[in-house]
Amino acid sequence: MYLCSSKLFMMRLFRYIYIIGVIITLTILTSCGSKSREKQFEIPEKRQTTHGDSIALAARFTGDFEHFLAVTDSLADIGELTPIRADGYRGVAYFQMGQMDKCIEAFRRVNAIENPPAEDFWDYIHAGTNLVIMLTTNRDYDNAMRTALRLIDKLKGTNDPKAAGELQTLYLSLGDTQMMLERHAEAAQSYNEAFQWVLQTPNDSTCRPLAACIETLENISVSYIHHHMDEAGIWVDRMDSLVTIYESEPKPIEKEVKTLRALVSLHRAEVCQMRGQTAEAARYYASYMSSDFGQGIEGRINGCDYLVAAHRYAEAADNYTNLDQFIKEWGYDYDLETIGKNLMPKLRANYHAGRKDSALRVAMQIAELYDTALVCQKRSESAELATIYDTQGKERQLAEQRARTRFVTAVSIAITTVALLILALALYAFLQWRITQRRNRILVHQITEAVEYKEKYKELKAANRSIESAHSPIPKADATESSTSEAGITTSDDTTLTDEKLFLYLRDLIENEKLFLQPDFSRQSLIDRTGLSKERIGAAFSQGSDSVSLPAYVRELRLDYAVSMMNNQPDLNVEQVSQASGFTSADTFTRNFRAKYGMTPTTYRQTIFRE
Repeated sequence: MYLCSSKLFMMRLFRYIYIIGVIITLTILTSCGSKSREKQFEIPEKRQTTHGDSIALAARFTGDFEHFLAVTDSLADIGELTPIRADGYRGVAYFQMGQMDKCIEAFRRVNAIENPPAEDFWDYIHAGTNLVIMLTTNRDYDNAMRTALRLIDKLKGTNDPKAAGELQTLYLSLGDTQMMLERHAEAAQSYNEAFQWVLQTPNDSTCRPLAACIETLENISVSYIHHHMDEAGIWVDRMDSLVTIYESEPKPIEKEVKTLRALVSLHRAEVCQMRGQTAEAARYYASYMSSDFGQGIEGRINGCDYLVAAHRYAEAADNYTNLDQFIKEWGYDYDLETIGKNLMPKLRANYHAGRKDSALRVAMQIAELYDTALVCQKRSESAELATIYDTQGKERQLAEQRARTRFVTAVSIAITTVALLILALALYAFLQWRITQRRNRILVHQITEAVEYKEKYKELKAANRSIESAHSPIPKADATESSTSEAGITTSDDTTLTDEKLFLYLRDLIENEKLFLQPDFSRQSLIDRTGLSKERIGAAFSQGSDSVSLPAYVRELRLDYAVSMMNNQPDLNVEQVSQASGFTSADTFTRNFRAKYGMTPTTYRQTIFRE
């Protein structure tokens, strides 16, 4: 009954410990994830335009971006624009003014905010996407990848359809950075993700989302073409299919459709040339050049990559004569990237076309621009680093403070959890110890009572025999036939005694003369003492008793004797008790004691002493 109640109590204890652990775990997860869940459910479906936004956007559409910047700063100072929206507008203004370092600085400030307010969520994402594009353009691939992945993680927690457009741009930029780092397998995966979001981007009456999707596919096609990878053909096909969908829209922009068709032809020409299909490539290029876009300055410059690949150097050199005008019209600077992408191909085209003088002039132009471009690049990088260090000082301090707060909170939760677990384990250990002690006391009482009962039974049995002998004396003749000598049992008696009587005789002999206390006592000892055969003794123990063997019977007597000694002589140690009880070693004694009583002799002695 006691053991059943103990098991029930332990089951309840484990249940309570489990419930406490579950509650603590849920509390930690809830506290860690509550902010993200709240953000997910609080994101508005549409961007809420404030009065300050209306004023700032009106200034932007004037085309005077210095005025736009001044208006934005004023609105931010009086609190009409939130910091995220103000820095987003500043980034756009600096970009239009060509101040790329300040543009990146403004977008970085937005991106440094860990948990943007729900009403500014889409401004935050858009600024972050622009930052990724700028970082990719500046070849800051590591920061571009980390920023893109962080934004992707935030967007995947939303269900807004607008997320598809941002995600395709982010995956496109991520793929571009991976491609530049020669991580082609990862780039392919990112590009495929971008395509999946292209398919999920909803269009509207302006067809701007659809046009952006086509631009995404074209950028991926160009990336594969520049790396001379055959997958470019797949992406050109996808671009072509999307252009066909655009054409079927109710109100497509005709000029844009023609431009996109021309670009499809150009990219097909580049893919065919890359595959060695030169005739087909020439036909596609001819189709491209017959378009209005192909005949413009931008179109002729874009077609130079195909012409150089097709070894049509003279045509490429002719087109490159408009390069300076193209650079000026588009507001580009002759930085290192422009030199590598435009002037170097122009030099090769003129050289292979046999126009040595033109090639020499281009080489001189590269030499003159290279030092200036290199110095500008170094200054730009240094200025960007200085700006980052200056402008992100507060953000870094805030981030460190938030990190310390999170760390302290996490440590507090961990310490509380560990303390509760230690307390639960200590309680469990204490209760287990109490249960063990009580179980041991019960076992000790049971063992002691059993041994005392056996001793009293032996005393009572001896007294009964004495009374029987006194009242019923055996005749002399009979006594001679049934008596035993000190040397043993006569042969005639051996044959007339039953197994049961012989067992009783041998038992009394072992117990009364304490033969079991001899460490070397065995069946041979009985043979030598009684003169009986090995088989006769074995039959007496197997047939005359409850099928107990001689070793088991002797071991039982020794254990009972050891229990009596430990009860009566508590000053003896286990080694002394084992020797006095007839065991060959203390290990053998301990092993047999535990097997019978469920505890060690040491535990038995300690329990007796505590009582």
